Amino acid sequence: MRKALVRAWMAARARPLLGYLADLEKSQWLSADAVADLQLRKLRATLAHAATQVPYYRELFRTEGFDPASVKSSDDLRRIHVLSRETLTTRFADLLADAAPAGRFVRSTGGSTGRPLRFAVDTHEMMTRSAHIHRSLGWLGWHPGDRVAYVWGSDIDTREHKGWMGFARDAFMGVLWLDAFTMSRDRLDEYLDRLERFEPSVVIGYPSSLHLLAQRALETSRRPRLAGIECSAEMLMPQVRADLKRAFDCPVLDRYGCREAGVVAHECMDGSLHINAESVVVESHEGELLLTTLNNRAMPLVRYRNEDLAVLSERHCPCGRGLPLIEKLQGRLSDIIRTPGGRLIHGEFFTHLFYGVSHVSRFQVRQTRRDHLEIRLVATDGFGPADQQTLERAIL
Repeated sequence: MRKALVRAWMAARARPLLGYLADLEKSQWLSADAVADLQLRKLRATLAHAATQVPYYRELFRTEGFDPASVKSSDDLRRIHVLSRETLTTRFADLLADAAPAGRFVRSTGGSTGRPLRFAVDTHEMMTRSAHIHRSLGWLGWHPGDRVAYVWGSDIDTREHKGWMGFARDAFMGVLWLDAFTMSRDRLDEYLDRLERFEPSVVIGYPSSLHLLAQRALETSRRPRLAGIECSAEMLMPQVRADLKRAFDCPVLDRYGCREAGVVAHECMDGSLHINAESVVVESHEGELLLTTLNNRAMPLVRYRNEDLAVLSERHCPCGRGLPLIEKLQGRLSDIIRTPGGRLIHGEFFTHLFYGVSHVSRFQVRQTRRDHLEIRLVATDGFGPADQQTLERAIL
């Protein structure tokens, strides 16, 4: 009954998402050439929008003599100067569209590099990101309305799960939210109990946090029934994948993305990491990823260097999807910090710690002993005692 109500609610209130999801379900099976043609049409529209509506690109395209109408393939992007994280920070206002669509809102990210920054998205962009996630979960057999559990900790994502409204929404949508930032040995047992009672179809989480659950499940001979696991936000190492499969006896797929561009690629059941080509163009410049977003009209990013490393592939996946592939990710890994009291703190905690501190341009966290944590900051003008107290309170 709940699943039927969820699907009816989505049909009434989330029709654009379901429509885009239906389009994605079809476009994934297009030939590689047809996918490239679809992507090229969206790229031209994005570049035309950027040239007329975004001050930064008006200036850049004029200076470089770049005409969006001349674009014949994604290779023509090489004529455009790369957008760095520093430029995104210093030229933030100029990267906003003049007539940004209604619903634009600004989000923050610390990223895996330790450099906080802001970016803007619109409601259409957020809807298409959700549709891509729904498509990838479908590769594990999940359908809208099926139960899903998260082992996650992002402040941005956690907000909607807090309070009585969040509890009611999660109960209706079939969502179990397990905080990855407050784990301990006792909490691992609690989380395994809750997973067994909740019986989600799939679990989405940080590989390192899921690995802790898998190790505890193996120690206690407990095995929640799952259709699949999708890992995100850090490198999925081979041993972690093997332990997750051994503990939970289900497929384990990877996904790659960043806050600025959304989910960039998902792994299929044949082990290939497929790029979401309907929403992003991916280049590899000397190993560094460059991302061009295709749906965000509030702040389109063109050739954005997110400072992650990857190798692209020209091969075709045996699954039959025409989406291009990332052969290998080389650039993100989060560790678990262990406190003297036994808490297990995911490395992403420190990334999100700096969301509310605007006067830090870079940070680094090092744990040399269990009782010694060192946080190094590159502070900008305006950083003061109040900022330091905010950080210290959160850590202690």
